[in-house]
Amino acid sequence: MSYCHSGDTMHYSTTFEEVAMIVRDYHTIHVGMGGWDLEPFQRLFYPPRPKKGFRKLEYYSQFFDSVEVNSTFYNTSLNAEHARRWLDDVSVNRRFVFTVKLFRGFTHTFDATKNDVRAVRTILEPLAFADKLGGLVMQFPSSFANTRERRLYVMQLSKVFHPYRLFVEVRHNSWNSPLMWNFFQENKMHLVNVDLPPLKNHMPLTALAWDGAAYFRMMGRNMENWYNSGQGDRYHYYYSQGELERLLSLIEHVRTASHSTYVVFHNDPEANSLVNGFQIRHMIRQRQPVLVPQNLIRAFPSLKEISASVNVAHPFFAEAS
Repeated sequence: MSYCHSGDTMHYSTTFEEVAMIVRDYHTIHVGMGGWDLEPFQRLFYPPRPKKGFRKLEYYSQFFDSVEVNSTFYNTSLNAEHARRWLDDVSVNRRFVFTVKLFRGFTHTFDATKNDVRAVRTILEPLAFADKLGGLVMQFPSSFANTRERRLYVMQLSKVFHPYRLFVEVRHNSWNSPLMWNFFQENKMHLVNVDLPPLKNHMPLTALAWDGAAYFRMMGRNMENWYNSGQGDRYHYYYSQGELERLLSLIEHVRTASHSTYVVFHNDPEANSLVNGFQIRHMIRQRQPVLVPQNLIRAFPSLKEISASVNVAHPFFAEAS
């Protein structure tokens, strides 16, 4: 395995050290999706006949209070102007926050450069100064097992991005021990509670929180297709009511240690993640009705029983009727 060139990335320094960590603490639970511009959302979540000038993120922010920006994982082409546009899109929802997934050059291919560091910080800075940044999500693959070399790499990475709250997802269960939990805490990183299929060497779903934050990433439990992409989509999974009840108990477990808890459902080809997102919002709100788009209710009629009535006379929702 090769890592980021130490001369290019890990020793990169910046005046960002003068900037205090800025995070959004609502003392509450933020439920969101792993992105908003996705094909199943286009078919089932957004209005079938949107008006001119329709903005997907603006619409999305009327239903959820957070989103994990997933496009930043694939490239570093996004810039501060994109972030400012996102802020405009969510301005109506004062509770809305972003978490941002780190570029895969740092976590998977290990060929990131100091230009990539600059690019990541460029997208984070406007969100942080607007008090809309929940944190940076560093997701490593299941092959990233716990070794001394890799621990040193994670420590270096934490220093590079230390002005921001950092959430680290490690999928190999060699990281799952109190000693490693202390390691992450000492390096000012939060461990993501990731839900994966119960396969060999996978991390179990934990309920860990410290320093006022917790993060749950719900990836589904599709054991059959997880390593057999030719047989179907690995993320095709629907969480049952019982599984959501278990998730709710874990969320409640961390609340005393967490001012801000993030719950992210990742995306599947049938939009089950959206359905589960609304269901857990309903459960978190003590079974009070939640606003669900009419287009999604038509596709999943079971959501009608938990949905509040949409005021279709409101200009924003008129095109959804």
